[in-house]
Amino acid sequence: MRKVGVGLFFLGFSLFVIWQSWQVDIGTTKMPGSGFMSFCTGVVLAFLSLALILQDWKGEGKTAKIPYRVVLALVFLFVYSFTLEILGFYIATFFLVLVLFRLGEARRWWVVTAMSALVILFVYLVFERLLQVFFPPGIFGI
Repeated sequence: MRKVGVGLFFLGFSLFVIWQSWQVDIGTTKMPGSGFMSFCTGVVLAFLSLALILQDWKGEGKTAKIPYRVVLALVFLFVYSFTLEILGFYIATFFLVLVLFRLGEARRWWVVTAMSALVILFVYLVFERLLQVFFPPGIFGI
C-alpha cells in the first residue's frame, strides 16, 4: 500500500504540473510554447504514477530496500544546490564529484581527489575557456 501513496502523490504533482504548463501556454508541436516541455514531462509522470499505482494494487513488485548510498547521493545533491552560490561552482562541484565518486566505488581518497580535480579542470577548459560560459564565482571569487 505504500507505493499507492507515493503513486497518488506523484499523480497529483503531475496533474499540477500539467495544469501550470497549460496556464503558461504549451503552444503546438510545430511551435511549442514555454510550457510545452513541462507539459510533456507532467504527462509522462502521470503515466508512470498510474503504472505504479496499478502495480501495487495488483500485488506485483516487491518493496525493495533503498541502498543508503543512493540516499546519501540525494542528500549531497540537495546540499550542493544550496552551497553552489555560496562556495561557487568549482568548489561546490569539486566536493560533490568527490563525494559521488567515493560513494560509487571503493577507491583510495587520493584517486578520488585526483579524478575530481580532473573533472573540474575539464569543465573549466571546455565551458569557461572554450565556450565562454561563466559559472557562479562564490565567496572566494573562484
